[in-house]
Amino acid sequence: MRIFRRRGASQDRDRTEQAIQEYRTAYERGLAAEQSQEPARALAEFARAQHALDRLDAASPDLPEVPQARAGLLYAMGRARTDVGDVAGAVAALDQAEKLYQRMEAEQLVARKEGELRGDRQETGPVPAVLLTADVRLRRARAYAEWDRPFSALSDLDMAIGGYMRAGAFTPLSDRSGDAARILAVGAGIQLRAGDHELALECGQASLARYQEMGGVGPEVLTYAIGFAAPVVSMLEAARGRWDAALAVDGVILEAAELGRAGSSGAHARIGVHLREAGRDAEAAGHLAMAARGSHDRIAEMEREFASVLAPSLREALLEAERTESTRLAGGARAGALDPLEIRTLRLALCGGDGARFSATGRMNVVNAVPRQATSLARIGHQLIASDRLPAALRVLWEALLLCDAAHRWATMNTGDSTATVPLREAEETALTAAAALVDTLDRAGDPMSDALTADLRNARERLGLSAH
Repeated sequence: MRIFRRRGASQDRDRTEQAIQEYRTAYERGLAAEQSQEPARALAEFARAQHALDRLDAASPDLPEVPQARAGLLYAMGRARTDVGDVAGAVAALDQAEKLYQRMEAEQLVARKEGELRGDRQETGPVPAVLLTADVRLRRARAYAEWDRPFSALSDLDMAIGGYMRAGAFTPLSDRSGDAARILAVGAGIQLRAGDHELALECGQASLARYQEMGGVGPEVLTYAIGFAAPVVSMLEAARGRWDAALAVDGVILEAAELGRAGSSGAHARIGVHLREAGRDAEAAGHLAMAARGSHDRIAEMEREFASVLAPSLREALLEAERTESTRLAGGARAGALDPLEIRTLRLALCGGDGARFSATGRMNVVNAVPRQATSLARIGHQLIASDRLPAALRVLWEALLLCDAAHRWATMNTGDSTATVPLREAEETALTAAAALVDTLDRAGDPMSDALTADLRNARERLGLSAH
């Protein structure tokens, strides 16, 4: 993307043009290194580009293109740092990029309002920097997921999806439908790693459907359709025993591997393992033989994927709590028991229906219901902790925090609406207290997740605007 404009000749302008050219060359080399999966080399080139921008900023501090160039560079560095395992560095770079893009958002909004006062014709919809901010948050969500911080990852994913929804990317026949498909593809992987596998499946299915509507999965979308969405859908459909659905996606993955002239052993291994698990050994044999010609490791990798145990989804966790409380009540226990009907009502409200629920905002049917729902989730989480059902407690309690986060953002964005006052503070504190109790339980058990979750709760408290204890 060309940001800087050509300037007239003079000694100062020559130095400026030289710094611009150095920046462009290093930045483009860095992007090429990323494409060839050489993140360390990419970071070295990005560092050169950063030095060139620093010189340019010092020589021409009022050059208007520098902030956007710097934000774009930090965005690229975020991915490269994640790829070399420096997740903390990735998040720091993306935090800086977000601040620069938000500043651009504010400036663009001011310019739009001034234009409206002059009677200029203005574009409708969000200002352009809104979408750049959304992309930064999506990339940071991936970094947080790699860092095992579920609230931070899923909060960023929710904001990224929301940014593109406000831009109309999710409306029928939108010219940004490709962006919606891309964000949902990445979101599927984030939800699978850090969130709810049922939402991961919804994201992946919706992404592939959009790519098919746009004319199929061609070479230009392989990174997202085949690199993110398709493997998630294949894995989760197979885990459900829905073999026709899983194998249909497996076929798309194989076609893409052959289209891209890439090694297809992984695709054959996926099909072979799924056919074998479906009881179709004769059909599986040929695919497994072709996979073995490439690498036996691929078959073992697919076997491990199929055998992996998924953390419970929110629906499964609430169903587990509902059954547990029903059993307790049937056995005569009353002290501390929760109402199974209340849990069922909550489960249907948050997980039922036919609407697309890609993130916490998608679960939030009625904003004013969130304080009650989050408080109920916190009570259920406490009960799950007491019953030593810690994975279910984690899903329930982090969903309470994410619902509060979604409602908090909605209220912040609708300050002019007289109905936008949502009494969240007590519910937020209740959810954080319950989540902290879970982390304390994990810490006492020596669970390595406890440190990451402690940091995640600090970020949750900050995003919810609550003071630290």
